[in-house]
Parts: sequence; structure tokens; C-alpha cells
Amino acid sequence: MKRLLFLAVMAVLIPACTHYYVKPGRTGADFNRDKRECEKIAEKEAARKGTRECDESEKCLLAKGWQRE
Repeated sequence: MKRLLFLAVMAVLIPACTHYYVKPGRTGADFNRDKRECEKIAEKEAARKGTRECDESEKCLLAKGWQRE
């Protein structure tokens, strides 16, 4: 029963962190570089604030000029 509950929760939470971003004039390599940098920042910020890493990562990407598609 616990396993089923865990899988149900994960099925809801994981897609919530999956988004696509665009930034005119930038390449996939540019995005990957910014994403890696934002993930490092997000890990620290999420631990400090008690928030989700994907939310902090998104804030960072948006601050760098990436737009959610």
C-alpha cells in the first residue's frame, strides 16, 4: 500500500517540474549551461528556504531570460 501511495504521489509531482524553455538567439548548449548553473543554485536555495528544487531552478532560469514555452 505504501508503495502504491508513493508511486501516485511521484506521478503527480514529477511532471510538475518538467517544462520547456526558450530564449531567442540562444542554443541548446546555452540552455544546458544555464540549467546546470541554476540547478546548483536551486539545490542550495531549496535547502535554505524549504522549497522544491525545480521551483528554485525555474526562478533562476527566468531571471536569466529564459521563457517557459
